[in-house]
Amino acid sequence: MYALLLSQKLSIRIFRHSLLFLAMVLLFAWVAHSRSGVAGSFWRGYVMVFTNAIFFFGYAYITVYLLIPRLLVQRKLFLFFTLFLIAGLGLSSLKFLFSDFIFYQAIAPENALGGELISLKALLVNTKDMTFIVAIFALVKFARDHYTLELTNRELQRKELEAELQLIEHHMDPHVIFNNFNSLYSISIYRPEHLKSTVKKLKAILHYLFDDSKSDKVLLEKEIEMIENYIGLEKLRFGERLKVQLEIEGPMSGLKIAPLILYSFVENCFVYGAELNPGRSWIRVELRVQDSRLCFVAANSLADSHELPAKRSGNNSENSIRRLELEYPNRHRLAVRERKHEHEVELHVSL
Repeated sequence: MYALLLSQKLSIRIFRHSLLFLAMVLLFAWVAHSRSGVAGSFWRGYVMVFTNAIFFFGYAYITVYLLIPRLLVQRKLFLFFTLFLIAGLGLSSLKFLFSDFIFYQAIAPENALGGELISLKALLVNTKDMTFIVAIFALVKFARDHYTLELTNRELQRKELEAELQLIEHHMDPHVIFNNFNSLYSISIYRPEHLKSTVKKLKAILHYLFDDSKSDKVLLEKEIEMIENYIGLEKLRFGERLKVQLEIEGPMSGLKIAPLILYSFVENCFVYGAELNPGRSWIRVELRVQDSRLCFVAANSLADSHELPAKRSGNNSENSIRRLELEYPNRHRLAVRERKHEHEVELHVSL
């Protein structure tokens, strides 16, 4: 049904227009037969209606596909109405040359013209009648074109959002990889005894980045595992210089989330908290799930001379905020709080 109504394929368009033509002919033939009341006259009336319909539909095609797009849309109103009237009178004249008054007397006897073959009144009345088909045809085409345009706009918006999401993800990955390799380098120098476990965690992180995170949604458990591995790396790097508190509560089996959104907020806690004030820093990450609703908090201490969030252009939290707007419109609430010695992100999202 979708292809029949909206497809622009030539064969389907020909079939669609032919179907409309035959349906209108049958309808008017039935009306003519009902109005005439003459037994056995249906097929005679059908032939007459078929002949007249050729001119009626011809008027519709000329108007809808030629006059409206080239004149009416261009606001050449006088020229449009002039040519519209001329085309109607010309086709009415041709119609009278190929038919008599049987059809006209059957459906509109009050407008019968007696013995006159062609008169201006007859041409005007016939032109008026043909505008009925033109109006129906124009309305159907307008409705179909409007619906097609809406579908096209929605598809373009969807593709634009997908492209934007992919751009955000591609922008994020190099930064994530760089930070993790930087952690590995620091551990290999200052705490080589932890190198094996560190490589294992980094391997899991890279697997998540290059495989799991390419999906539209990932299991919430996978995202949390990514966060735990990352925090494990950073705790090895900072050691006792950094206090990290991680709390996870609630059932999360089967729940899914857009990848790397939560991780990015956690990563920024280390980048703009621990690294800027490594001697006496703390980070708090809380994640609670209740009835498929996630409450997530990522907070970090701030040094006395910290950068304001507004100056942190290009950081991953900005990408996550944009992805939340695209992935969870009207399904999330995000609050970013800046206190004297603390920066906190609180996110509520329905999964």
